[in-house]
Amino acid sequence: MNSKSRVIVITGANKGLGFELAKRLLKNSSKSIIVMTSRNETLGKEAHAKLAEQFPASRESLHYHVLDVTKRETYGPFLDWIKEKFGKIDVLVNNAAICGVNELSPDYKVPHSDALKIIGTNFISTKEFTEYVLPSLASDGKIINISSTYGFDDKPIKALYKRFADPNFQSKEFEEIYNAYFETAKKQNFEEAGVPTSAYKISKALLSGWTYRLKDSLTGEQQAFSVCPGWCKTDMGSQNATLEAEEGTITTEYLINQPYKANKETNGKFFKDCKELEAF
Repeated sequence: MNSKSRVIVITGANKGLGFELAKRLLKNSSKSIIVMTSRNETLGKEAHAKLAEQFPASRESLHYHVLDVTKRETYGPFLDWIKEKFGKIDVLVNNAAICGVNELSPDYKVPHSDALKIIGTNFISTKEFTEYVLPSLASDGKIINISSTYGFDDKPIKALYKRFADPNFQSKEFEEIYNAYFETAKKQNFEEAGVPTSAYKISKALLSGWTYRLKDSLTGEQQAFSVCPGWCKTDMGSQNATLEAEEGTITTEYLINQPYKANKETNGKFFKDCKELEAF
């Protein structure tokens, strides 16, 4: 194994976009070391075995380790294994996410319990996990957060992005935003509060906003990006989606292949279809 190979960690890689990203990287003769993770170890190992069989030449460069971003007790064993086996992480792709049942229904209003789980997984836990492994990110490493433009044109979401871009924005405001949303979900007074009924929209806006602010605390040549994969045919996106899951991995691969040297113009920014979106 080449000691100079880039180590790419993909969360939620047992199916959907995470699985397709690992497959795409292998298909395109990636020289990288790919680490697939999932919260369900049985399904994760099955997915790993499937790709190892499909790409036999990758057996030395394709790996699996169980990881549940919502369970902090899995962080330590995972990172210890990474440090012992590879020494560092070059690219962290935060793909693991959930959404509400009947999310696309016109009369959908997220229940309080679901709001806690969705924002807890898609933003709070993803943020906590990233901060936990950040000391082991290579000096020119990348963090790629899989976000979404779902709700991008909604007034409340636009207002959030404007708030994130404000130079005076404080990190404690992220917590204030999601706690206020939890309270709204408890009362179910979304219209009165002027916020979306979808916790998924809020969770992904928070993730993109945090990615934008994260650039200020990165060091060396480190970079962070948000990516919208588009509406893809996955368990989350449903079979009504307009894109195949494989198509949703193109922009992430594009960013992985970009120079490992911080670009002030693009660091922290939001990408879709391999182009920067005007979000901030």
